Amino acid sequence: MPEMVGDWRRLWGISAYRLLIAAVIAVLLHLPASETIIDLGGHARLLRVLALVAATVSLGYLLALLLRRPVQPRRHAWIQVSTDTLLVLLLLHFGGGVSGPFSILPFLLLVSTASLLRGKSAFVFVWILLALLVGEPLLGGMATVHPPLGQLFIYVLALVAVAVLADSLVISLERGNRLALQRDAEVVNLNALNREIVQHMDVGVFVLDRQNRVILSNPIARTLSGYRLWTSAPVDLDLVQPRLATAVQQPAQGDSEMMITLGGRDPTLQDSAQTLLVRNIALPRSPYRLLLFRDASALRAREREAQLAALGRLAANIAHEIRNPLSVIRHAGNLLGERVETPDSRHLFEILERETVRINAIVESVLEMARPSPAHSEPIPLANWLPVLIAELQADPLLASMTIVIWEISAQLRVYADPAQLRQVFWNLLHNSAQYGVAEDATVRVEIETVRADKETVMVTLRDFGSGLQPEVMERIFEPFFTTNSQGTGLGLSMVRELLRINGGHIDCENHPQGGVLFRIFLPCWCLEGEE
Repeated sequence: MPEMVGDWRRLWGISAYRLLIAAVIAVLLHLPASETIIDLGGHARLLRVLALVAATVSLGYLLALLLRRPVQPRRHAWIQVSTDTLLVLLLLHFGGGVSGPFSILPFLLLVSTASLLRGKSAFVFVWILLALLVGEPLLGGMATVHPPLGQLFIYVLALVAVAVLADSLVISLERGNRLALQRDAEVVNLNALNREIVQHMDVGVFVLDRQNRVILSNPIARTLSGYRLWTSAPVDLDLVQPRLATAVQQPAQGDSEMMITLGGRDPTLQDSAQTLLVRNIALPRSPYRLLLFRDASALRAREREAQLAALGRLAANIAHEIRNPLSVIRHAGNLLGERVETPDSRHLFEILERETVRINAIVESVLEMARPSPAHSEPIPLANWLPVLIAELQADPLLASMTIVIWEISAQLRVYADPAQLRQVFWNLLHNSAQYGVAEDATVRVEIETVRADKETVMVTLRDFGSGLQPEVMERIFEPFFTTNSQGTGLGLSMVRELLRINGGHIDCENHPQGGVLFRIFLPCWCLEGEE
C-alpha cells in the first residue's frame, strides 16, 4: 500500500511538471517576439499549435488524476511515457532537431521515464528514443542543417549517461524511502513497546522534560503521587506533587536517591501520608529524565519479611538439632527422678521435667511453623462444629474460666478448610486472649461472631474485653518470636497467620472502639449449588 501511494504521488508530480514545461513553451512560442527568442524555422505556426496541444493534454491528464484515481498506476505510467516520447519527438522534428531549442527535452524525458518506470522498463524507452534520435537525421529529417556525427555521438552519450544516472538516483531514492519507512515503523513499534514496559513496571515511573513536566507516567507512579487530575497532556510536576518538584530541583551530581514524605494540606494529595523512595535519573544526551518511585513502607515490610523468613529457617534448623538432645535430657531426668526419694530433690526433678516439656513445645511450634503440613480441606458447618470445638478447648485449664459467647450462626454457613488446622487457629487465639485480654475485673470474656463477608468469603470475629494493644505492638503482633510476655514464645499468632494462609484465608487485628482487641478471620466459603 505505501508503494502504491508513492507511485500515485510520482504520477501527479511528473504530470504537474510536464504541465509547467508545456505551458512555458506555449507562452514562449506565442509571444510577439518569439522568433527572436527561439529559432522556429519554417514551422512556427505548427510548433505553437503543438505546444498548446501538449499543455492542454497535460492539464487534462493532471485533472483526471486529481479527480479520480485510476486503478493501475503502472499502466498510466506507460501511457504518460509514451505520450511524452511522442511529443518530444514531434517538437524535435519540427523544432530543429538536436541542434534546435528543444534539444534539452530528451534529457527531461529520460529523467521522468526513470522515475515512472524504473529499471529495464525505463531503458526500453531510452533505447527507442536513442534509435529515433540517431536514425532521423541520418534519414534526412528533423532539420535542414544536420549536426556533425561527432556532435550527435556526444549528444547520444550524454543521453545514455543521464539515463543511467537518473535510474541509479531513482533506485537509491526508493531504497532510502523504504529504509526510512522501515525505520519509522521500527521507531513506532519501539516506542509502543517502551510505553507498554513502563506501564507494567512494578515501580512508579515519571518521564520529565526540560520544563519539569510529566510527559509519561505509569499507574503506580500516578497512585503514589496522589494527583487525581491526570490527562493525556503534559502536566507540571509542581501541580502533580509540590514536595517532589522542590526536591528534584535541588542540584545533584549524576543520579540521586531521596526520601520524600507526602501528605499535609495539599488538596490534591491522598488522605494518608506516605514516604516515597525516589530515584532521579538523568539521561545522557537527552532532554528527558526519569523519576522512579517506590513506597518506602512497602520496601521495609518486604525486607522485614525476608529477614523473618531467614530467621525462621535458622530457628527451624536449630530446633531440629535441639529436639534430639532434649529428649535424651528428659529421659535421663525421669530415670534419675525414680531413684530420688527426698521431697526437695524430687521437686527439682519436677521443675526439670516441666521446663523440658516447655522447651520441647517451643521446638515443636518452630518446626510446625517452618514446615507446615498441607491443608486437607473439607466443608465445615460452623453452626455445629464451632460450639463443639469450643467445649473441647475449654477442657484446657487455662481456658476453663474463660467466658466464651458464640453468637448465632446460620445453619447454611460453611467454610472450606482443614479442621485440625482450624482447631489450632482457635486454640492459639483463645490462649492469646486468656493471657492478654484480661478485663479490669480480672475476668476474661471472648465473643465470637460469624457472618458472610461476600459470596466467596466467611468472616469470623473474636473480640476480647481487655485493655487493647499499643500501636507499636499492633504493628508487630504477627511477627515470629515477638512477644511482650517473658514466658511466651511469640509463635502463636504467627502460626495462626501461616495456617490461615495455607487454607486460603487471612487474618487482621485492630483495637475495638469500645475496648479490647478484635481479630478478623477470613476463610473460603463452601456454597452449595443455588446458594447465594
